[in-house]
Amino acid sequence: MIAVTRVLALVARGLLVAVLLAGSSFVFAAEPVAQEAVTFAIPDVWPWAYEDEAGELRGSLVEVANRLSEKTGVPVILRLRPLQRAIYELRTGAANFSILFQNPELDIKAVNVSSVTQVNILLAALAESDYPLTLKALKGERVAYIRGTYLGEAFEQDTDVVKVPVNAISQALELLSIGRISAILASDHNIYRTLSSQNRSHDQLRYHEHVPGQKGSLYMSRVAIRPEAALRFSAAIAQMDADGELHRIFYGESASATEHGTLLSAQ
Repeated sequence: MIAVTRVLALVARGLLVAVLLAGSSFVFAAEPVAQEAVTFAIPDVWPWAYEDEAGELRGSLVEVANRLSEKTGVPVILRLRPLQRAIYELRTGAANFSILFQNPELDIKAVNVSSVTQVNILLAALAESDYPLTLKALKGERVAYIRGTYLGEAFEQDTDVVKVPVNAISQALELLSIGRISAILASDHNIYRTLSSQNRSHDQLRYHEHVPGQKGSLYMSRVAIRPEAALRFSAAIAQMDADGELHRIFYGESASATEHGTLLSAQ
């Protein structure tokens, strides 16, 4: 009887040690998973990315980043940042990835992984106005744009128009309606989504295509902690494009490619 009791005690002790070791192994196994997460600095520009009333991150760029994580198994940490802060964090390595309008400076200071979407950059004015919608014709006039956004080299180098930075196209529309500016320069995605959110018809404005097919790209920091993740993200983006998922995210189920920008596969 004593022998049986002693055996049972040894078995119980062995089971306890096994449980503790298993628990220890679980803790150490979980640590690399946390270290493998990559950070996305997401520009805080409606409707691309924003925080809703419940504190949840919403917007097309947020959805893309989350889908990339789901499709590749690479955990991501999303950080909503002012646009210039997002670019700074990407360049310094404080963030591993971001999704931004492609521009020559970023192509040098970060790694352009893959195109995610294409939009048309439009000059927009009130429908009842009749002046030409070109930068040359708007010389001396006030043109609103999202602060820090790259909208093509012509606007980047232009010194003749009065550039009015705003935080949201809704603010630009208000300035336009009261005559404080003459035009808005922004993506069709931003202008159309903003008008729709205000239950306003697209016909309330008139448009001129300033930059057709401006690409929005996934960028990776040159000091990213997991550069191999870029290859997995790129493959996922190609699949999402082929499946029409990217078009749905940026323009909805019913929008046509010709109405709002173009699909990547149409390049």
